[in-house]
Amino acid sequence: MCHECGWTAECHRCDAYYTYHQSSNEIRCHHCGSQRPIVHQCEGCGSHQLVTVGVGTEQLEAQLESLFPEYNTIRIDRDSTRRKGSLEAALNAIKNNEYQILIGTQMLAKGHHFPNVTLVALLDVDGSLYSSDFRASERLAQLFIQVAGRAGRASKPGEVLLQTHHPEHPLLQSLLHKDYRHFAETVIEERKLAQLPPFSFLTLVRAEANNSNDVETFLRQVRYSLEAHPLFDSACMVLGPTPAPIAKRAGKARWQLMLQVPSRPQMQKIITAAKPVIAQLPLAKKIRWSLDIEPQDLS
Repeated sequence: MCHECGWTAECHRCDAYYTYHQSSNEIRCHHCGSQRPIVHQCEGCGSHQLVTVGVGTEQLEAQLESLFPEYNTIRIDRDSTRRKGSLEAALNAIKNNEYQILIGTQMLAKGHHFPNVTLVALLDVDGSLYSSDFRASERLAQLFIQVAGRAGRASKPGEVLLQTHHPEHPLLQSLLHKDYRHFAETVIEERKLAQLPPFSFLTLVRAEANNSNDVETFLRQVRYSLEAHPLFDSACMVLGPTPAPIAKRAGKARWQLMLQVPSRPQMQKIITAAKPVIAQLPLAKKIRWSLDIEPQDLS
């Protein structure tokens, strides 16, 4: 990011910013895979005062090595384990106590036994607390329980730290000072009020094409088709069309709409009848579209 004018290197094919990769000295889009050499001059104002924003695993590794030079640090993420056998080699080295500080993405927390780990820190959990995906807080709670199980095993006490700007958030308070059951009951009550799963059943219609207007028009026609079904009653709802959370990916404009229905059989009947109708819509051949039944990822 430019320190002078605020310009940020953005992928021209996606509605997303580039991520800096220190090891290869390049910036890379994690959505379409495009990459380019590191930028040394602002494309907005011409300034050379460029700084990295946020803390990735590479930057965190460098900071921890500087703060704790007496300890060995290892980073486990998609980049560091790209080569065949590298993940197994890293895990064996950890097992043999060659490293004392472990840095990684969620892949490090799942399914691995680290008996000597007594402290775990989860960074920037606020994104999960205020996400547009209603399941994000549930996934944060699952990750918290997983890492809590990693920190302190056998006779060694463990500790988990959460980095947040909102320590007073009721879901965090519930998770930290009560238990997962209380957290789950709180989330379930919120979903009941909003009629979100498991109190309703969702189908996400995704569509993308070169022309954004075509995609929006197509999904409006899909909405009319869904609402015209005899089983679509006052308890059903269609949300959208709206731009997808990542509105452009690999040069394609992306839109979506959500069908919300109170029962699974009702949803199945509506979708079964709507699919051939959608396929015959005038824009269907120009649009890449899909139906995600009970989606786990809303992006």
